[in-house]
Amino acid sequence: GGVNTMWRLIAPGLFNAFAVVLFRSFYLSFPAEIEEAGRLDGLSYLGVYGRIILPNSATMIASLGALSFIDAWNSFLWPLMIGQDPSSWTVQIALSSFLTSQTVNLPQLFAGTAVAILPLVIMFLVAQRHIVQGIAMSGLKS
Repeated sequence: GGVNTMWRLIAPGLFNAFAVVLFRSFYLSFPAEIEEAGRLDGLSYLGVYGRIILPNSATMIASLGALSFIDAWNSFLWPLMIGQDPSSWTVQIALSSFLTSQTVNLPQLFAGTAVAILPLVIMFLVAQRHIVQGIAMSGLKS
């Protein structure tokens, strides 16, 4: 009962092994002295996470959000298998419909590609600073 539903398109993207590895390596490289200072100031473990660690991982969250958005936007095979009705197609599947074995409609394909790339360009321009900081923080020495 999941064919042609938005839930089946979204659900696999919620579980990302890359995110687990990225955050695990970031949290392991986070200086233990800062966590201990928060505990000495009277914060609980949840308070240390919420007031110290989570704000410091904002750039990592923004980087992961940008990469996840690009991955979801460009996904082709899973939406092709799940979205059999043209109303549930993603942009990439709709663009592939301009290329058939009988005809190649290049003007519409190029126009559709120009429109489809706009959200990625806007997202990159907005999150560029966070992406660079997230990459720079991944090399943080403890």
